[in-house]
Parts: sequence; structure tokens; C-alpha cells
Amino acid sequence: MFNMRFQEVLGFLVGPEGSDERIGVCYPALDVFENSKELCIEVEIPGIHPEEVNVEIIGRLLRISGMKQDPLENKGIRYIRMERSFGRFSRELEIPERFDLDNVDAKFADGVLIVKIARVTDNVEVVKRITVE
Repeated sequence: MFNMRFQEVLGFLVGPEGSDERIGVCYPALDVFENSKELCIEVEIPGIHPEEVNVEIIGRLLRISGMKQDPLENKGIRYIRMERSFGRFSRELEIPERFDLDNVDAKFADGVLIVKIARVTDNVEVVKRITVE
């Protein structure tokens, strides 16, 4: 209970841009999973438009970044409680070599960004068991 109250007070005092990083919360939340065909990254970013999201590949690094605007900013209001995050965001993921960074697809639907990266068709990773003597 004390920890939750501390987080609420800290978030209220430092504002939306500093609070998440200071209390160890990663924003935006994401799920990463793979199947036999591809790697899937699903990122929750409700309240943002697709053109406000950047998806970039730098070497083997996938960077998802953007800016979520506070619709009430500069409207003469004072927050009593603020749990939604606003401001700049960035998430970076190292992509394993078994996925083809030349074959990436990104779609945005219902506040979720879905990035799919196809598996490499040649050079399939083969596990070879070595007998220990």
C-alpha cells in the first residue's frame, strides 16, 4: 500500500514525462512473441495516430518511438490524479539474426501497433546435438 501511494505522489510531483522512468515502469507496454513464420511485437499506444509513431531499424536494433500529446495541455486545467502517460516515448529491441530485417511489416489498429518481422528463409538455425564422451 505504501509503495502505491509513493508512486502516486511521485508521479504527481514530477509529471508524466519523468514519473515512469523514475519508478521503473516501461512505457509503452509491449509483448514480443514468435511463431514458425515471424517475430511479432505488439505495442499498446492508445490515443495516438499512426503518423505520430516512428518505426526504425538501426543495424539489428528495432526502435519504436513517438510523442503522445496531452489533449488537455494548455487548457487551463490542473490534474488531481494522472495515471495515463503523455510525452515522448521510445522502446528499443535487439532483433536476433534468425529474422529478416528487410521483411518488416507495421500496422496500427485499435491503439495497438503490430510489427511483424519474417524469419530468414535460408540459413535456418539448426540445432545439432553433440555427444559428450
